[in-house]
Amino acid sequence: MKIKGLNADLAPIMIGTSSALFTDENTPWIPTNLSREEQFSVIDELWDMGLHCFDCAAGYGEGVLGAYLESRKRTEEAVILTKGCHPGPLRKRVTPYDLLSDFHDSLARLKRGYIDIYMLHRDDPDVPVSEIIPVLDRLQKEGKIGIYGASNWSMERVREANRFAMENGMHPFSAVSPHYSLAHQIHDPWGGGVSLTGPEHSQDRKWLIQNQIPVFAYSSMSCGFISGMFKSHDREGARSLLSPPGIKGYYADENFERLARAEQLSEKYNVTVAQISMAWLFCQELQVIPIQGGNNARMYQQTLDAADIRLTESEVKWLNLEE
Repeated sequence: MKIKGLNADLAPIMIGTSSALFTDENTPWIPTNLSREEQFSVIDELWDMGLHCFDCAAGYGEGVLGAYLESRKRTEEAVILTKGCHPGPLRKRVTPYDLLSDFHDSLARLKRGYIDIYMLHRDDPDVPVSEIIPVLDRLQKEGKIGIYGASNWSMERVREANRFAMENGMHPFSAVSPHYSLAHQIHDPWGGGVSLTGPEHSQDRKWLIQNQIPVFAYSSMSCGFISGMFKSHDREGARSLLSPPGIKGYYADENFERLARAEQLSEKYNVTVAQISMAWLFCQELQVIPIQGGNNARMYQQTLDAADIRLTESEVKWLNLEE
């Protein structure tokens, strides 16, 4: 897959590193029973499958990923998306100082001098875009960033940032990384997140299509709601299996109906519900690169297989309750 501004090709999916495969002493909130050798062995399998693209952040994934790439002498071969400026317990941290601090710490953990795709993890609308874009533009002109963009910035703020960049001869945001999946996000599960789902974001999606801005979609299974781990008729089972963010974000009649329709198509195509949900993403007019977490190669292979499922235009609309 080609992304404007990047020299490397991307696989259909990006490996999310907020998982047990990339847990170390700096990420104790992500439990794992895998040794470092076991982690590297699974990542080797993914690499051999052609999955060389990774999503991480200043707060997770970078340490193990950097160690893995160095141990295999693949530091320059990987395509890495990483993020900075996540809020801390005392302040929002969307400042030029924090951006530069996070960025250079990321380079050190990843053991390289270049980030393919750099994202601002969160936003602080009180900070003018005129303070942020020049810092990113300078890093890009110094050859330290391929393209940059925003995760969890509203599309209104992204458009504002790009207007400023164009008016001042700077590079605009060239990618975004919000939540996007078949399930409509009813409420923000964690706080500070941004979703592209639902009719309320239809104009935002059109704008991204018109401007050819790719979407690196996180939580592409919506906390497991549309993964098939429970049946659409089993409301109590859903409550027992979903995490609190999954219930808050997606537990709604309309999403149970989407799940029921995904179940029907999974029988038609003889695939899993999760594969239908991922196929729906691959069949969007938007250029979507799903970010997937997982602890074994089988899960990733199933998603790669889903990229070959060609749903009809009518099926894509029917899944999303548009027909």
